[in-house]
Amino acid sequence: MDLRPLLPLTLMLLFACGGVEPSELAGDPASASAEAVELAALGGAALVPMTPCPTSGEGALLAPATCVVFTPAEAGSGPDGENADSLQYALEPAGAARGQLLVYLNASGSSPGRQIADPTLNFYDAGASGGLHVLALAYRSDAVLGLVCGDDGACYGAARAAVLTGAAAPGTPARLADIVEDEGVLFRLDAALRLLAARRPGRGWGRFLANSGAATPAERIAWPRLLVAGHSQGGGHAAFLGTRYPVHRVIQLASTCDAALGAPAPWTHSDGTWATDPAARYFGLAVARDAICSAHAAVWQVMGMDPARQDDAAAACSGGAHGGPIFCTENYPRWVQLLQ
Repeated sequence: MDLRPLLPLTLMLLFACGGVEPSELAGDPASASAEAVELAALGGAALVPMTPCPTSGEGALLAPATCVVFTPAEAGSGPDGENADSLQYALEPAGAARGQLLVYLNASGSSPGRQIADPTLNFYDAGASGGLHVLALAYRSDAVLGLVCGDDGACYGAARAAVLTGAAAPGTPARLADIVEDEGVLFRLDAALRLLAARRPGRGWGRFLANSGAATPAERIAWPRLLVAGHSQGGGHAAFLGTRYPVHRVIQLASTCDAALGAPAPWTHSDGTWATDPAARYFGLAVARDAICSAHAAVWQVMGMDPARQDDAAAACSGGAHGGPIFCTENYPRWVQLLQ
């Protein structure tokens, strides 16, 4: 069925109900058209309100603008998958939108809600306050790669590829051998964006879907509009993702830590073929005395990062040296700078 004749009526209803801001649609005609078509296909289901972010208790966040939470299972992941019931945070920008998305990947054994330093002074709010859309993603993150891989340097790249794609391959450690696609970063990122584009029409989420009709999650994501960041293991995943897809920026907080017997893992050595240029677009924030991620400085060097983008003097507080770059609110000005 051709849905184009329905668009004027659909948009009229949305404007009347407050579901779409005409000014936002005018700012990006291509994205507006894609969102309107998807909305027309979904009908009234797209107008079902989403759950606001918690403002008290664990995971409390006081966002500068709209913030909603939903689980990977709500977005289409299997309910039995690892962390399928963990809340994902989606923040819309305060003020003028930059048309860029910050994707945040939590540390091992953590979750998006447990990476919030303070309800108002946190990494997510730093992004939204600066005009970014923000998506803190829940994925298969319980395995600690430093323990799983140990001194097997080749294991780190294989493990990260499995977590990214949701598919095991030769060299994948046994701890991740049973991973399935809908536990991986790519599937959950694509699913989250499609849900947000449908349930929050006209709010800019459709800008981050390059081709909604593509066959694979990776093909549907508008990579150049993304900033990818993470803490500890999550920062390493962000860096690994940058080797495959051309993102706007990679931000490693207390990471990347992959090393065997003190030597950076093979995958961290830039060979000139990475999709994202590490010299221009990779950034790092760490505490120099971080014993948990003691190899980060060596890893940054073999990645070929610009020394000016290697900040090894983050403040440490109650989170300790390793937690400082994400949990110490004294680093808020650094977060704002990293997200510019």
